Amino acid sequence: MSPYIELISGKKFYFLNPEEDDFVIEDIAHALANTCRFTGHCNRFYSVAEHSVYVSNLLQGTGLELDGLLHDAAEAYLPDVASPVKQYLPDYNKLEDRLISIIFKKYNLEYPFHPAIKHCDLVMLSTEAHYLIPSKGTSWDLWDFRERPAITSGIKPRYASPSKAKKMFLDCFYKLMECRDE
Repeated sequence: MSPYIELISGKKFYFLNPEEDDFVIEDIAHALANTCRFTGHCNRFYSVAEHSVYVSNLLQGTGLELDGLLHDAAEAYLPDVASPVKQYLPDYNKLEDRLISIIFKKYNLEYPFHPAIKHCDLVMLSTEAHYLIPSKGTSWDLWDFRERPAITSGIKPRYASPSKAKKMFLDCFYKLMECRDE
């Protein structure tokens, strides 16, 4: 039998053989709302779901808002691995890439990501580090500090509880889907 994980919906997710119908937005929202950014090493709980909503907000008016909201959706099925560690796990990267490509296909989004998504993700990373990490991210090898993306003045992490972050994520998703249908 192929390995699987059980989702909050009760569905079995066979991560080695995923199909579009296996991805349910409520499962994604629930898992991301219960997953802490920075592998939990921040000054308070801050979820991937809340992060995703902010990335989507930064993309407002670009037509890429849904892409931004779902850019980390694979983390609902695979445990998040810190970026410095990920570079040593090529098989993990392939699996994560496969999952996100299927999720994006399900929602008729372009993959690989548009460069604006990566840029907004880095802006949020910089902003979140400023508020959540003791070093404020200034000691990271990720960027030359002079080239670090600007901290967004309009977005400050709210530290939403998992239930509130899930609601934020789902509200954003359904609003974006409604706009697509118009």
